[in-house]
Amino acid sequence: MGVVGVGRMGLTHAENLARRVRGARLVAVTTANEGRAERVRECCGEVAVYPGLDKLLSSETLDAVCISSSTAAHADNVVQCAAAGVHIFCEKPLALTLPDCDRAIGAAAQAGVKLMVGHVRRFDAGHVEARRYIEAGAIGKPVVFRAISGDVDPPPPSFADPAVSGGLIVDAMYHDLYLARWLLADEVERAYAEGGALVDPAIGAVGDVDNAVVSLRFSRGAMGTLFVSRTCRYGHDLRVEVIGDEGAVQVGYFRQTPVRLLDRSGVHHDMARTTPERLGDAFVTELQAFVDCIRHDTQPPVTGADSRATLAIGLAATRAMREGRPVDL
Repeated sequence: MGVVGVGRMGLTHAENLARRVRGARLVAVTTANEGRAERVRECCGEVAVYPGLDKLLSSETLDAVCISSSTAAHADNVVQCAAAGVHIFCEKPLALTLPDCDRAIGAAAQAGVKLMVGHVRRFDAGHVEARRYIEAGAIGKPVVFRAISGDVDPPPPSFADPAVSGGLIVDAMYHDLYLARWLLADEVERAYAEGGALVDPAIGAVGDVDNAVVSLRFSRGAMGTLFVSRTCRYGHDLRVEVIGDEGAVQVGYFRQTPVRLLDRSGVHHDMARTTPERLGDAFVTELQAFVDCIRHDTQPPVTGADSRATLAIGLAATRAMREGRPVDL
């Protein structure tokens, strides 16, 4: 396998492929940044480093790639890798528009290669167990989905630019939108949102918001309320709750390590600061599922169609926020 792009997420995937995923061997990465290349060698050992995807595909014989490039480049990279006949794991979202999702999905189908999209929380043990409880009827009929997603600090304005990242809702709330569909086994039919650049003026200057609240209506009548923030200074906050007519199930925790200090000033504990810290095992499980579906010729557990449906909700919510009105999907 090769990894396309080794920023924060790409480096996590590269290290997992090099050291933790059974049946896979990392042979090369792409980056034009020498500092990132050196970091890859420190974390992954001696692997080939190429400046871009063209050189990677022309120089290596690959079975599969992990695409962790900038979001705006995902669709083009998927199309190029499909044409080269390699299986594709692509970080979320698959694209920034529905036509580009269709283009990427069509290219993979035409080439006969597998396409899986990185929905990491689908592989987190807590969310997997929550889905099991819901499917077993432990909380009765789901009526409300609630979620919180908070990053500690905003990204650079160059990334926050909606033309690059898709904007706060598409970029940072994406996983919660996927979980809403997956946990409730239902489709969203209407979205509404409020948001603002309330903390970081630089985010507002590029046309994005740093905090937003989204309301959803599902096809079977359930409701959703989701909060997303780029400015949760206290830590990387990920929480999900599904309330049913017979009970509720909650996923999420604050402590990174299972220890608390109690003193005169109160109770203290640490907290995860980044996504890889909070979801480390899930990233390994996710890539293992991708490698296994290639080796055993099975369907990827998260398809391009799953990503397209999730993106459609994010785009509708973003439009609702911009236009100040509910938007039907």
